[in-house]
Amino acid sequence: MPDPGPLTTGDPEQVGGYRLTGVLGEGGQGVVYLAHAPHGRRVAVKMLHARMAADPMVRERFLREAEVGRRVAAFCTARVLDAGVAGDRLYMVSEYIPGPSLHDLVADDGPRAGSGLDRLAVTTLTALAAIHQAGIIHRDFKPRNVIMGPEGPVVIDFGIARAMERTATTSELVGSPAYLAPELLDGREAGPASDVFSWAATMVYAATGHPAFPGNIQAAVMNAILTREPDLSGVPAHLRPLLAACLDKDPGARPTVTGMLATLTGRGSPVRDEPLTGPGARPGNGPAGPRSVVRRVRSAAVAVSAAVLLLVAAFWLRGPDVPGKPAPPSAQPSAGASSSEGAGPAGLSLAHSDSVWTVATARLRDRPVLVSGDGSTMRVWDLTTGEPVGAPITGHVDGVSSVAVARLGERPVVVSGSDDRTVRVWDLATGDQLGAPFTGHTGWVESVAVTELNGHPVVVSGGYKGSVLAWDLVTRKPVGTPIDHPAGVESVAVTELDGRQVIVAGSRDHTVRVWDLLTGEPVGAPLAGHTHEVHTVAVTELDGRPVVVSGSRDHTVRVWDPATGEPVGAPFTGHSRDVMTVTAAQVGGRPVVVSGGHDRSIRIWDPVTGEPLGAPFTGHTGGVVSLLVTERGGRPVLVSGGQDKTLKVWDL
Repeated sequence: MPDPGPLTTGDPEQVGGYRLTGVLGEGGQGVVYLAHAPHGRRVAVKMLHARMAADPMVRERFLREAEVGRRVAAFCTARVLDAGVAGDRLYMVSEYIPGPSLHDLVADDGPRAGSGLDRLAVTTLTALAAIHQAGIIHRDFKPRNVIMGPEGPVVIDFGIARAMERTATTSELVGSPAYLAPELLDGREAGPASDVFSWAATMVYAATGHPAFPGNIQAAVMNAILTREPDLSGVPAHLRPLLAACLDKDPGARPTVTGMLATLTGRGSPVRDEPLTGPGARPGNGPAGPRSVVRRVRSAAVAVSAAVLLLVAAFWLRGPDVPGKPAPPSAQPSAGASSSEGAGPAGLSLAHSDSVWTVATARLRDRPVLVSGDGSTMRVWDLTTGEPVGAPITGHVDGVSSVAVARLGERPVVVSGSDDRTVRVWDLATGDQLGAPFTGHTGWVESVAVTELNGHPVVVSGGYKGSVLAWDLVTRKPVGTPIDHPAGVESVAVTELDGRQVIVAGSRDHTVRVWDLLTGEPVGAPLAGHTHEVHTVAVTELDGRPVVVSGSRDHTVRVWDPATGEPVGAPFTGHSRDVMTVTAAQVGGRPVVVSGGHDRSIRIWDPVTGEPLGAPFTGHTGGVVSLLVTERGGRPVLVSGGQDKTLKVWDL
């Protein structure tokens, strides 16, 4: 769920014994508040609009549905804790799940890919199975109702849409049009197959960043759902047949949740299975029609099978890695990337098992190496040969978002930040973790950077919840004053300004901010000009003075003078989607800025003129999310990591 905003005039301060402390969101159904239960636990309270409680039958149905909702097994769902009526308002209380919605995460960070997408599919299907097992149809499954919590995806708001059905007029829709099944647009009742359709449309958005049925107005979207085939461009090949079957116009032809879990967990391949009975379900190819809510599993065997699949899925999702059995690295040096990919003779393409979110360079035993992070694993590669060096480095329990390299005495080390909220230090030569993790972040660690202070290496980390922390890697003590950013920090870098070390951070509040590393005091006003989230920052020098480079969701790259707070020239334009990563370097004696983004391109810029240098590099089949410039065999090379699970090396 998003970070809460303040209560405003008209918002209640107390509802049914729950103390409201902030606003999490507002939509067509009502307002969602962050609240504290009498015992202090944080909860989410959804208050429906007053018109919902005007009808006694609606109130009765709402409370009955909430009671049923409390029986849903807690497989990847936000548990319903309470419900009631306060004055003229109905309210429902559920677990509070911190984290962004799937909609916001994809909008900000791009489509999901690899094992992360597969886990998302299985987790949300497991949640749907638990909801259906309790006799509930979700009716409003969509990306905004999947919260990407710290322990994995969580489905929310199941059952609320049913309470709204009686109050909807003929011109109103219960649910989000882009994710509604065609039978609902025809006026038929929702059934399990309707949720299957909505789930598949949600997975298309998660995998591609675009809706399955595009359109700029509701009428166009609804017409596309009723008459057109879904747009599955960009969906991974192994999921495309399954999602296409789920998006069939005929609810009776769609696979069941149980069948899909069997398919995705490798325990069968029933793409088209007998649908479960329930409202809107169609036996065989007969006509669908309204039915009373009858949701029963047809035999004990089916019930046992579903339970086993749920347990298998839950164990598969949460089970620990098996010690001593790391996933084998799979370096695949190309024979020289083709010219159509934009790489020269030095081209290498190194295969990963997940999106390559971060990459750094180091020297190990006098040879250049690359350190890359994919999923919860880091890998080390010989930059000259493209061969893996040692076993993958494992230990984080969630995704590795950022890596940097440093030296502890004569020993090269890797510093990593992770979605598990920790910063860790590793011996680059052995892969062993050095000391306990650094803790203190209350959300995902989005970015780490390394600098030096008083002869000691220092790591600076920025977190999703807005905190910026620093530690001395020798003494392992905190450095300076923790910085509390007003919004989430997506990227950090460190530079020197007027003789003092400063931290530079890009944020979800559209700004770049600068702080004194030791005092935590802001240096000047925020660097404002981007119109969307700042995903990435880097630092370099122009004419002997430090400058900051930033890339944003607004598709632009900007250069700033941190001493004056002013932009240097006009924004660099050319990317057609989010700019996810920037780096700066000297190539052939001249400064360059390099950017990569969700449009799968890499662009090189003259930071003085803002002009592109040559044509974009293309060849990644997924978004470009990490970059660095280094040398290979005495020649400058560019290293890029993508959501297509590859690390590519380009001759500059």
